[in-house]
Amino acid sequence: MSLKIGLIGVLGAAILAYSAPAFASPQTVPARIASACNVGSGEGYGYAYLTSLSVERTSCATGKSLVRHKGKLPGWHCSRKVLDRSPVQYDARESCSSGDRRVTYGFTENT
Repeated sequence: MSLKIGLIGVLGAAILAYSAPAFASPQTVPARIASACNVGSGEGYGYAYLTSLSVERTSCATGKSLVRHKGKLPGWHCSRKVLDRSPVQYDARESCSSGDRRVTYGFTENT
């Protein structure tokens, strides 16, 4: 019985010793990947329609706040690209960053 418990203890210690450095190193923690956020009907965000919203290393709530403020929040830098234009509206994508945090959203705006 003592040999069985000793062997389990040695194996457990070996597994912990092998895996502990991987968990201790901050470089091995996987980065939070980009995720799409639900925008519902796309209305009520300050644009005619919000068509898409994705965030990376931040929350959907932060992304929605950035959209509502049209990319003008302290510490954030945004750039806009118009994708399509007509006499009455345009479609655009705005990409915002703050350090390693990213928010990208698409919208339709009436002219």
